[in-house]
Amino acid sequence: MCKFSKFTVNIQTEVRENMNNFDKLVEETKDEIRKLLKNSSLRPNYMTHEQLSDVQSELCKMVLIRNPEKFYPYYPKGMVDACWLPDNPLVVKLDLIADMYMNGALCKEN
Repeated sequence: MCKFSKFTVNIQTEVRENMNNFDKLVEETKDEIRKLLKNSSLRPNYMTHEQLSDVQSELCKMVLIRNPEKFYPYYPKGMVDACWLPDNPLVVKLDLIADMYMNGALCKEN
């Protein structure tokens, strides 16, 4: 196997692992959001039902599109930066998801 082929296989493996990690993190986060939407007593006062619904919707789009040039999500990063407390575990996950999505390592394989 030539060096180029080995490099290509390594990159494909890394992208696949990144995609799997991204998918797992998004699913965990969506589960947390569903719990907060169903039980408002668990939801911090600074998180609204509408914000959580919008975040969940955009997470679904991010998983489907996987390309920040075709879909640039507002809510995950917007809520992290502007509205929600930075040390909340949900906020930490949303920040990581936004960073993973924006770094371009999640492009669908050909």
